[in-house]
Amino acid sequence: MHGWHSHGDVGRFDEWASTYERHWMQRLIFNPIQSTLLDLAASQAPRAASILDVGCGTGRLLRTASQRFPGAHLDGVDAAPQMIAQAISMLPAGAPIRFQQATAEALPFADGQFDLVFSTMTFHHWADQKKGVSEVARVLAPNGRWLLADFVGQGIVRSIIKLLRLHRFFDRKRLDAFIAEAGLAVVTERPSGWLGRSVPVLVIKKMERAMGIGRHQA
Repeated sequence: MHGWHSHGDVGRFDEWASTYERHWMQRLIFNPIQSTLLDLAASQAPRAASILDVGCGTGRLLRTASQRFPGAHLDGVDAAPQMIAQAISMLPAGAPIRFQQATAEALPFADGQFDLVFSTMTFHHWADQKKGVSEVARVLAPNGRWLLADFVGQGIVRSIIKLLRLHRFFDRKRLDAFIAEAGLAVVTERPSGWLGRSVPVLVIKKMERAMGIGRHQA
């Protein structure tokens, strides 16, 4: 599927969907990252009324966020259709969360729709990272926050990734360039628990000069 890293990635995540939340990587790596991200989100945007998770997987982060942000409307998108199907099947009754299949490069939402956007361990999969950053900037509300966590390829996490033969990290210099070009700015950064700076959580703010760029309705 165009718009994700490769057809192989989508297929692999589809196969993984039914057991995704029970995998050891969830407990060891993803859960601590999500905990750090939600703590930062609560401190940076405590009154967030609309939240998007780009690369939501089976929806665990949004299910937890719905408890941390009561009254907020939450959306999740993922390129893998079986991940979306699993996320929908795990939704509690009445939860204010919507899931749909989409990619970071073509977000099906209106300009300025979200106070918060999450991207947890997905940025390194994006086929067109520059376009994805531009899309996140577009859907962010004025002064909205994008919380991004991903591998930077150092420390113990680098060893784990090499062991798993993933060999994927994000290039921080390229990311910083994409952020600046989209009219965004990193306002704070925090290491993810025991993972440290191998997986930083970046808080990225939409700056005023970006608020009129590329406006359209979903």
